[in-house]
Amino acid sequence: MLGRDHALSGALAFTAVAPLLHVTGVHLAAGVALTAGAGVLPDLDEPGSTIARTFGFLTGAFAWIVHKISGGHRKGTHSLVGVALMTVASLAAGSWQAGALIGHPERWWHLVPAGFILALLFSAGFRALHIGGHHGDAAGIALAALVIWKGWDLALVTPRNVQVLAVCVTLGMLAHLAGDMCTHDGCPLLYPLSRHEFGLLPGPSGGTPVSPWLRPLTWPDGDPASRASGSGSDQRGRVDDDADRIGGEWPGGPWPSHGRGDTGRWPRQR
Repeated sequence: MLGRDHALSGALAFTAVAPLLHVTGVHLAAGVALTAGAGVLPDLDEPGSTIARTFGFLTGAFAWIVHKISGGHRKGTHSLVGVALMTVASLAAGSWQAGALIGHPERWWHLVPAGFILALLFSAGFRALHIGGHHGDAAGIALAALVIWKGWDLALVTPRNVQVLAVCVTLGMLAHLAGDMCTHDGCPLLYPLSRHEFGLLPGPSGGTPVSPWLRPLTWPDGDPASRASGSGSDQRGRVDDDADRIGGEWPGGPWPSHGRGDTGRWPRQR
């Protein structure tokens, strides 16, 4: 999936839960923008990703470090452990911000973590959604500075004192993982305990276990277990007949025609 798709899914996720948080107006707009940025946050493990290019060398170098620590792309940051760690970090940043705003001006440096996360998420969201062009990064930094300067407590903007920054990070990252699970690569949700890639689509690689009723549709040559015994030949023939009739192509190559004419072509998945 593209960064724009992940950012849009994150924005929609916050919009869906906003009524539960009673967030409206400017706070709703800020939450949508932050969650859009959090929608591309898991790709911080890839130096060439949208969020890694946000602040040039700074975020690029940080992404390289995250790439090494997390085990590579689609590993640690694409797991439930990664989501939990990012959520805890955002909770701590929001708590530090609140402590510095309540009668402790000497703790101004407690505003730095929240300011960094805000600037990163705002700017990454704008960049992913192609808002502002080259000025999107500057707009994100300006918005983060405005939040800090105005002293807007990230928890007190909701009647229930919900930590909005943590909600945005959690929703955005979960939306990203759900999007990647809709591809045939899946996501290693239990990494580092397990490298198994969970998916929402049935398929031969990475996805959820394929139902026996769906195997003829998801494997070009039928069920691998039955291929040796020949029990999948009839199923394979029916699928091939459909391919000959409507024309098509598997994501990995053309439908097997078995000499029954030209199967045509199906647009490749991208």
